[in-house]
Amino acid sequence: MRHILIVDDVSTNLKCVGFILKNKYKVTMIKSGREAVACLPAVSPDLVLLDIHMQEMDGYEVLGHIKGNPRTADIPVILFTADTEEYGDRKGYDMGAAGYIRKPFEPRLLLDTIEGVLQTEE
Repeated sequence: MRHILIVDDVSTNLKCVGFILKNKYKVTMIKSGREAVACLPAVSPDLVLLDIHMQEMDGYEVLGHIKGNPRTADIPVILFTADTEEYGDRKGYDMGAAGYIRKPFEPRLLLDTIEGVLQTEE
């Protein structure tokens, strides 16, 4: 079973996304960017779903750490946010993100995006 790490500082978002994914993937939920960076090598997920706007360390900073570490650089990252500006997704892709989802999203879109990224990584 594929392993998805979900990083979001809003508990409701973690629960909703976890509920959507739990029957198809192993899910680990983390509430901060710092905690995600610290545990990422040990957790070793197949994919990271990463919120952009978080306290302490935002999603772009976390993405920079993931892509800057040779041990985690190959892990695909899908950013998700309530932002509506196109600059955010362009910035994310330039930094190495594999996908971008705007909140609120349909569960099917989330699942399809994850599947597409995981298939591409194979």
